[in-house]
Amino acid sequence: MAFSEHFALVLFYLGTVKHLHLAQFISFLRVVFTPLTLVYLSSWEHKGIFLLVTVIIAAGTDFLDGYVARLEKKTSYLGAIHDFTADKLFVLSALLVFTVADKIPCWVTFVILYREILVMGMRIYTSYNKVEIKASWLGKYKTAVLFAGFIALLINFDQYMLIIYVSLALTVISFVDYFMKFRKVVLAEK
Repeated sequence: MAFSEHFALVLFYLGTVKHLHLAQFISFLRVVFTPLTLVYLSSWEHKGIFLLVTVIIAAGTDFLDGYVARLEKKTSYLGAIHDFTADKLFVLSALLVFTVADKIPCWVTFVILYREILVMGMRIYTSYNKVEIKASWLGKYKTAVLFAGFIALLINFDQYMLIIYVSLALTVISFVDYFMKFRKVVLAEK
């Protein structure tokens, strides 16, 4: 996503921010934090610490938004899509930045990127047919482990790629889970 497109998306969200309830606003923070991942590509000496704090806050908002929505009884399909989109923007931006910085292999980023695009397409198709494929726990664990991998990378843990590979395995397994749910919807239409 080009910077201008991201900026337009942020402006759109800012225009609707007064209509967001607390959980949606917390999700929105990940959208705001997304361009901050680019700082890692700069020559600023504190970029690692800055991004570490950003990733920790983003991971916290990923947990907190759902918790607040359930606590306030304001869960909704729109909120789930909002959370899903904010997650994908932040995580994929971080993956791309770490790939450009030669910290994560390009093929790993592409596998995760392809999975996210395919799952998004499946969710759009099923929602068009009035069926909601909810996020599975596998997908949530995948995201949590990926955030842990980012944190490990940023604190210079030598084995951070092992954590990234666990997330990659969960990425593939959760894709199979989504695909099987999607397949049921498609077969039910016939």
